Amino acid sequence: MLKKFLNIFCSALVLAGLSACEKSGSTTQKSHEPKLVSLTGSEINGTKLATGIDLAGVITDAATGKGIPGVAVTDGYQYVKTDANGVYQMKRNSMARKVYYTIPAAYQVPLDNSDHLPMFFSPGTMSKGLAYRCDFVLNKLSAPETDFTLVAIGDPQCQNISESTRFLGETIPDIKRTMSSGNYPAVYAITLGDVTFDSFYMFDPMVRCMRNIMVQDSYLPFFNCMGNHDHNSLVKAVGNQVQDDYNATEEYVKHFGPADYSFDRGNAHIIVMDNIAVTSIVSSSTAPNTATWNYTNNLLPSQLEWLKQDIAMVENPESKLVIFCAHQPIRGAASTTYSEVVNLLSKFNEAHFFIGHTHYQQNYIHEIGGKQIFEHIHGAACGGWWTANSSVTGAPNGYSVYNVRGNKIKDWFMKGTNREENYQMRIYDGNQEYGSEVTPNSPKIKVNWYSTTTVGKFKVIGNANFKNAFVAEVFDDDNQYWSLEFWQNGQKVGDFVRAAESGINNAPICAFWYNDKGRTTDTWCNRTASHYWYYKPASGKPAEEKNWEVRAVHKYPNGGSVTYKTSKLTTDYSEF
Repeated sequence: MLKKFLNIFCSALVLAGLSACEKSGSTTQKSHEPKLVSLTGSEINGTKLATGIDLAGVITDAATGKGIPGVAVTDGYQYVKTDANGVYQMKRNSMARKVYYTIPAAYQVPLDNSDHLPMFFSPGTMSKGLAYRCDFVLNKLSAPETDFTLVAIGDPQCQNISESTRFLGETIPDIKRTMSSGNYPAVYAITLGDVTFDSFYMFDPMVRCMRNIMVQDSYLPFFNCMGNHDHNSLVKAVGNQVQDDYNATEEYVKHFGPADYSFDRGNAHIIVMDNIAVTSIVSSSTAPNTATWNYTNNLLPSQLEWLKQDIAMVENPESKLVIFCAHQPIRGAASTTYSEVVNLLSKFNEAHFFIGHTHYQQNYIHEIGGKQIFEHIHGAACGGWWTANSSVTGAPNGYSVYNVRGNKIKDWFMKGTNREENYQMRIYDGNQEYGSEVTPNSPKIKVNWYSTTTVGKFKVIGNANFKNAFVAEVFDDDNQYWSLEFWQNGQKVGDFVRAAESGINNAPICAFWYNDKGRTTDTWCNRTASHYWYYKPASGKPAEEKNWEVRAVHKYPNGGSVTYKTSKLTTDYSEF
């Protein structure tokens, strides 16, 4: 109880501190915050309401005052479209908390007046048994944003004020610097779940981290996605998954808005869903509230139905890009629901998944009907839970940047926090041993790239091919669109071979966690990555080679390529 009180007290302190530090500025749009009021009368804006309607309103254009037809509106369970007068009406689901709409491509993302965060939903929570009206006013863009940039942020996962301070002081400024370079059109950000870490009282500090962020003289809209650690385990479990999941999401919805929603930009339809279905509360020694949720990686039946309706609202999907954002990976999931999701997305001209959860980067390619659907699994902003500056697989803390052009994602790259944009790989000597200072009686470990070392539950898996080889760690590669070349004395002399898709640990980061940070459980070594390559020079002694360079070529599926170069051999832990 004392620990919880101290955390809440610290939260209050940070709120005051963050408020004092926030940059002021004027938005490029007028904000029109919606109001939720009692539904009275039988007509709205010339439209007669049907019998039994208990949720209705009008969506109007700010400049003309006229209703906007054809806007998709939902209560989180069903969809309707506004009529010729801009009026929507429905008999809402009894569990509906909010009414909200898919932001049309022709209109600006609405921002609230105080925090300048996306505000496309009704305020407060609708009470059961009452009839409500909620009106929305939208500002039209001068032209649809057919070119825009998405900043995807995996797992901030802030458990306390110290960690949210790092997110605010490291991740946010880096995003601002990168996006203010002038190379990026309209910019939007989205977190991909685990905004917090079993700490619902951290919602307020995290909201404040994302508020009033200025990029290119405009506020950066921060959308959010719900993760497993964002479900509140302080609510009482009742043994009914639908009800438990509903109760566990309540605090998140209060702070961040709907857990399942969509918005349109240019020729892109972007869907955000909570794919964590909680099952039971379990005790946890790491959670501030001493508990967390067991869960399945799945969509509930009501969510799948909502998704089908959402996609049915999209006109001409065959000419559109769709991006489906969720927390837990789709690839390898046991849920049969996801085959339906993949089939639904395949109707679009191009489809991508944006995923978090794993704390490492991976690009998995689904094949359906001759079409490729990329699943981009993002490393964490927090890396190894804010312990250092790297994830458990060695890649740096960071986020990813996607440039959308028309109905396609033109290109993308992982951006390490406080790293240059071309920092995309590290090169190691496959012969190097880490922890060589360890003595026989020391509790520390000694590991290398080419063999397997086990100490208790801490198991470091090597690859025999790495002995006598240059080992390249390419943070965001895939198994089809990347190639690595070895150059020496200005000439290409060979190609790297990509190692197995999984089953390899990063030897130096494992030694770093165990020896330098005292992290001795399998949490810090049980994630194997698929982004290792090797090249064996004739000498078999990478450390003695001179005048060499590694070139990593990323050919984008939609054409074009980028080449990253390095001549640096990473020999210590300074980059971690």
